[in-house]
Amino acid sequence: MYDKIINIAHEFVLQRGIRSVTMDEIAAEAGISKRTLYEMFANKEDLLEKLLEHIWTEHRNIVRDIIEKTPSCLIGILNILKYVTEEHKHQLESKYKESFNYDLKKFYPKVAEKSKEYRDKYFLFMAKHLEKGVEQQTVRNDLNLNLVSTLLIAQIEGLNTIKAIQQFHPQEIFTTLILSFCRGISTKNGLAEIEQFVSENKIFSQKYDKITNVI
Repeated sequence: MYDKIINIAHEFVLQRGIRSVTMDEIAAEAGISKRTLYEMFANKEDLLEKLLEHIWTEHRNIVRDIIEKTPSCLIGILNILKYVTEEHKHQLESKYKESFNYDLKKFYPKVAEKSKEYRDKYFLFMAKHLEKGVEQQTVRNDLNLNLVSTLLIAQIEGLNTIKAIQQFHPQEIFTTLILSFCRGISTKNGLAEIEQFVSENKIFSQKYDKITNVI
């Protein structure tokens, strides 16, 4: 039941954002009483904190599994991209992230601080991964990898706030960003790896329609 509630809360937040989701709705969707819900989660803030922990833990485990199975640093990143675009299409298309961090900071600062801790750990994890690319001579050795990692994740988190690009399909935006990033940090050897991977994976040749209802 715990996992079911977490999944329901995640889906509701994806669809409507944090503020409009109520504990009453979550209990009703789960088919339990509010009392039972509050026996597992002290309040909405507690539920959000556990939801974020679940999201980050799941993401970390998937990313680590992909990287462990992929010897090449750069291809590991592109395999993560492939996984996200194929398995989490609905999340890329969701607009919830535009207000998600703002609502967390304003209404649930404790949860926002916890989310920042998770992001900081991810920055360090990605920087460490890029060090492997330097050793493999596929990632340039003249880069501040902590900064590079931070810039990449900051760009991903900021995608939904850039109105000028929202006429394009979210999957195309995400794919173009990651591919451009990998090419930008690559050596000649790294570029050769990337181009071979691109030629073998159809997600990079997929055509997307422009989004016309952009404000």
